[in-house]
Amino acid sequence: MVKPTTGIEIPTSIVQPSSHIMGLYKKKNIFIGAIGRLMFPEALWTRRFLVAWIGCLLTVVAFDLMWCLPTNPRALAYAGTYINGILLATVLALPAVASRRQWPQLVVLLLADCVLAANLMYGAAFYSSIPLGAYPSVASVLDFTGAVGTRFSWWYLVLPAIAVATFLLMQPADEADEPRPNIIFYTLTLGALALLAGFVAMACGGMARHVARLRSSYNGIVAPVVYTIPGVLIAESLEVPDSISPEQQKYVASWGRNHVAMRSAMGEPADTMARRDNLVIIFWESLESWPIGMKVEGKELTPNLNRMLRDSAMRSFYAPRVLSQAAAGRTSDGQLLALAGMHPTRSGAFAMTRSGNRFHTLPDAMKQQGAKTYLLSGDRPWRWNAEMMARSFGIDHIHLRDSWNTSERINGDTPSDNAVISQAIAKMQRGEVWPDGEKAYVQINTLSGHAPFKIPAELQTISLDGGYPARLRDYMTAVHYTDQAVGRLLDYLRQRPDWNRTMVVVTGDHEALSHWRSALRSDASGARMINPEEYVPLIVLNAPIAGRRAAVMGQIDVYPTLLDQMGLDYGWRGMGFSAVAERSPAFAVSHRGRIVGDTSGFGSNVARHVEDALTVSDLILRHDLLEE
Repeated sequence: MVKPTTGIEIPTSIVQPSSHIMGLYKKKNIFIGAIGRLMFPEALWTRRFLVAWIGCLLTVVAFDLMWCLPTNPRALAYAGTYINGILLATVLALPAVASRRQWPQLVVLLLADCVLAANLMYGAAFYSSIPLGAYPSVASVLDFTGAVGTRFSWWYLVLPAIAVATFLLMQPADEADEPRPNIIFYTLTLGALALLAGFVAMACGGMARHVARLRSSYNGIVAPVVYTIPGVLIAESLEVPDSISPEQQKYVASWGRNHVAMRSAMGEPADTMARRDNLVIIFWESLESWPIGMKVEGKELTPNLNRMLRDSAMRSFYAPRVLSQAAAGRTSDGQLLALAGMHPTRSGAFAMTRSGNRFHTLPDAMKQQGAKTYLLSGDRPWRWNAEMMARSFGIDHIHLRDSWNTSERINGDTPSDNAVISQAIAKMQRGEVWPDGEKAYVQINTLSGHAPFKIPAELQTISLDGGYPARLRDYMTAVHYTDQAVGRLLDYLRQRPDWNRTMVVVTGDHEALSHWRSALRSDASGARMINPEEYVPLIVLNAPIAGRRAAVMGQIDVYPTLLDQMGLDYGWRGMGFSAVAERSPAFAVSHRGRIVGDTSGFGSNVARHVEDALTVSDLILRHDLLEE
C-alpha cells in the first residue's frame, strides 16, 4: 500500500496504471510518432527549412487575407484554400532544400511577392486575377501601372517584410551544425500534398472546371484564394475550348428572336432625317458625366463641351446617364459596347483572347457605305491588343503611338492628348487623314485622363484652390486638360467644308472613379459633385435627331443609337435598344448584373431580357457565333 502524508491509504492500482493500459499507451504513442515522422520527417524539417516554410506560408496567408477580406471572405470557407495554400508554401520553400545559401530563398519570395502584389492591384481594379494571356506580354502588364498601380496599398509591404524576416531568421547560429534538408523526403511530402489537393479538386469536378464555375458565378473573385494564383494559371492552361451545347445554341437563337421582336415593338425613328456622310467618334478616357456643365470655384470643368452643348447651331443630342458597362477589359470593353453593341465576356478581357473574332461594327457599317476608316490614338499596338482589335472592327488606317511625336508625355511614355490631337489636326489639314471630299469614319482615343489622373504641373490648364481630396482634384484637372485639346479638335471640324455632312460623337469609354467613389463621396465636396452611379456621357454634335435624354441607358445602347442617327442600313443592330426610338427602356444592367434605372412601364420580361444579354453576349464571344 502507498501511504500518503495525510495518512489515507490509496491502493497502488489507482496510482500505478496496469500493464495493459501502459501497453496501449505505448502503442498509441508509437503510432502517433510514426504518423508524425512520416508527415514531418526530421531529415526534412530542419530548423532552416521550417523557418523558410513558415515564411512562405505566411506569404500565402497574407495574400489570401488582403485579397478576400475587402471583396468576398467566402474563400476562407473552402477546404482548397488551406490545402492549396500549404502546397504552394511547400513549393516556394524549395530553395531551402536545393541550396545551402539563404539568398535563393529570398529571391524566390521577393519574386512571388511581385506577382502577388501585381495581382492584388489588378484584382482591386478588375475583380479578377491577371489572365494567363497577359503574362507573356510583360510590357503590357507593366502598362497597367497607370490604372492598376493606383490601387497600391501600404499593406502590400507586409509581403516583402515577411521575405526579409524569413531570410534573416534562416541564418543558423552555427552553419556547420545545420543539416541539409533531405530532397527525397521533400519530394514525398510535396507529392502527398499534391495528391490531397488533387482529390479535393476532383471532388469539385476537377480544378479547371471548378475554377471556370467559380469565375462564372457570383463567387468568381474567390478562385485565386481557393486555388492560389499559380493554380488559377494552371487551370487556365488546362481549359479545353468548350463547344457550345445545342441547348445554349437554342438559348442564343431564342434571345435573338425576342430581341428583334422587342426592338420592333419599341418603334423606329422617322426615315425622313438628313443623312451624314462622315462619322467622328472621340472616346474620352475615363470621362464621367458629372463634370459636364459643372463649375468649381467659378470655373467650368468642361468649358468647350459646355460651349458646344449651349450652341443651338450644333444640333446636339445629349444623354448624361449612360451606365458604364465595361468590365475587366476597360477601354477595349467600352469600344466593344459602343461600336459593336455587345457586352464584354463575363471573365477576363475579351481583347486579350477574342479580338480575332468576327465582329459587326460601326466602322464596318461605314465601310459598306463607301467610307474610309481611321483610328488615331497614342496607344501602343499591343495595349489591349489595340491594333488587332481595330482591324477586327473594320478599321483599315491605323495611327498608333509610333505615328506621333511623343516629346510631350503624360502617364509615363504616353503622348499627351494635346500632342496627339494637334498632330491629328495637322494630318487632316495635309490630307494624310480624311482629305476633303472623302467619306470617312474617324475614331480618336484620348489617353491623358487615364488613372491616376496625373497631369504635370507645367501642362495643367486649371488651378483649384479648395481643399479637395487629392484624387478628386487630380481627376478634375485631367478632365479640364483633355477638354482643351478636344475643344481645338471640335473647332477644326466645324470649319471643314464637309461639316454639314459630318456627325461628331463624344463619349466616355468607361467610368473613372471605381472603388474610390464611395470614399470620395464621403467628403463634403465629393458628395456635392460626384454621382453615386457610374454614368458616362453620350454627346452627339450635328445630330440628325437632336435633344436630351434624361433617362438611364447603357453603353450597349450607344451602338443602335448611332446607327439610327447616321441612318445606316446594317444587318447587325446590336444587343441594346436605340435611345432615339419611339420607346426604349429607361434602365440598364451593370456588368455585375445590377439593374440601374426605372423599370416601370416595361414588363418583367424586358428586364430579364436585358439581364440575359450578359450571358448571351458571353456565349457569342466565346464561340465566335457572329461568324455564322
